[in-house]
Amino acid sequence: MQQLHEKIMLPFSFCRFDADNPESFFIDLNRNTKWLTFARVPYEYNLKSFLNEHVYSSNKKILIDGCNDGVAYELSDNGFEIMKTGQEAILNLRYNHFKKKSLKELIRRGYRGKYFQEVPFSIEMKNRLRKFKHECAHGKEPQLKYLFRDEFEPFNRLFVIKDDTDVWYGAFMLSNKERNYAQTELILRRKHAPVGVMEALIYSIFNKLKEEKYGYWSLGAVPFTVYEDTLFAKEGVINFIGRRLRFAYNYQGLYFFKNKFNPIWIDYYFCVRPKLTFFVLLKILIKTNLHKLVINKLPHILSFGIINKGK
Repeated sequence: MQQLHEKIMLPFSFCRFDADNPESFFIDLNRNTKWLTFARVPYEYNLKSFLNEHVYSSNKKILIDGCNDGVAYELSDNGFEIMKTGQEAILNLRYNHFKKKSLKELIRRGYRGKYFQEVPFSIEMKNRLRKFKHECAHGKEPQLKYLFRDEFEPFNRLFVIKDDTDVWYGAFMLSNKERNYAQTELILRRKHAPVGVMEALIYSIFNKLKEEKYGYWSLGAVPFTVYEDTLFAKEGVINFIGRRLRFAYNYQGLYFFKNKFNPIWIDYYFCVRPKLTFFVLLKILIKTNLHKLVINKLPHILSFGIINKGK
């Protein structure tokens, strides 16, 4: 069977949906450069056809994030520079990812007085998810933009863990990469939520998807995890800088959380046609609000003198 990383699959910034025609969402970085931040592609629509119609036919400089090996090499063959910038965590629903005793104990604790529920889409629930984001650990901080989907839409699925008073403690929002392949769009945990609630929620979603005959579930990406000796290549510089910003964006904590489920880790790439420039990289940092996150965190970090170097 062809390996996951070799398949020409949707970038994780894309999703599938039931429709006749694809939808693409570009933002302008400058007059000649567009970032394809998101696309919805019909289930029966070939990804190469989408690229031909929406990407290759454009005379603009174009950026696409979240590409696995298969689609990155396809883009490379069509004039894109590709840079490995992180890893994606994937669960195989035919395997047991919950063997560890410590993980089983966390799941048991997380279920105490809590209930698992899939929340059907409605405008009321869309607004409730928005409100819940502000009740979470980083809800009062500047929010990253364009790097993931954070609005509940009809083509998404929302799962929560809650108590008997309907208080939410954790939420996962999913979309489909293929009909039998789910991907995580958003992970939220209430501030001061009890230990184990997120592990219990993942366990419940895993079993729900397994019952529905899904084959894979992506827990999403973790950036800045490339440690290869490419310091002077662009991908090395991006990862090096990203690790120095750990005080603002805790990619390492995200990695440790996802890694406890023993996932399949596959590389993902940031792809640019024709080349990534420093100016475009700076525009991305601004558009995504990463600069605001750094500015927000910096005074607190400096006051304690604990800026940690990335490892």
